[in-house]
Amino acid sequence: MGIKKRLAGAAMAAGIGVAAISGGTFALFTANASNTGNTFTAGTVEISDVTGGAAFSSTSFFSDLAPGDNETATLTIENTGSLNAWVKIDSTTETGDLFGGAYPLDITFPSEEVLIPAGGSYTFNVSYNFPIDAGNEYQGDTGEVTFNIKAVQSRNNGDADNDGVKDAGEAATAW
Repeated sequence: MGIKKRLAGAAMAAGIGVAAISGGTFALFTANASNTGNTFTAGTVEISDVTGGAAFSSTSFFSDLAPGDNETATLTIENTGSLNAWVKIDSTTETGDLFGGAYPLDITFPSEEVLIPAGGSYTFNVSYNFPIDAGNEYQGDTGEVTFNIKAVQSRNNGDADNDGVKDAGEAATAW
C-alpha cells in the first residue's frame, strides 16, 4: 500500500473516531421546563378631594368678609389608590386683591403629612383669618385660594414594614 492510501486511511479513521465521540456527546438525555404566569402589577397612589365642594363655600362669612373674621373649615381627602400613602397639604395658590397689601387674608393649614391607608380618608382643618387691621382699601376685594395636596407611597418610604407607622429615623422623602 502506498503512502497516499495510508494517509487517506488514517484521516478517515480519525474522522470516524471524532464522529463517534461527538455522536456520543449528543446522545445524552436532556429536558427543559418552564415556570409561567409570573405577572407583576405595580400599585397605585391616587387621591381625591371628597369635601363636596370648596372647603369654605358654605360659610356665611366667606362671601361677606369683614376685618376680624376668621373661621376653620374641613377638607377631606380620600386615598383611592391601592397603596397606603403619606398625604399632606403642600401649599396654596392664592389669587386676588384680598391676598395682597399690608393686611392680606391669611390662610393656614397643617404642614405635616398623615398616613391614609388605601381606601381610607382623612379630614384636614384649614383656616382663614382676615386681619382686624385691614382697612378700607380691602372693601369689595375678592380672592380665591386653591389647596394643593400631595401624596406619596408610604411603603419603603418612611414605613418600611407597611404597618402604618413611621419607622424610627425614617421620613417620607419623595415629595
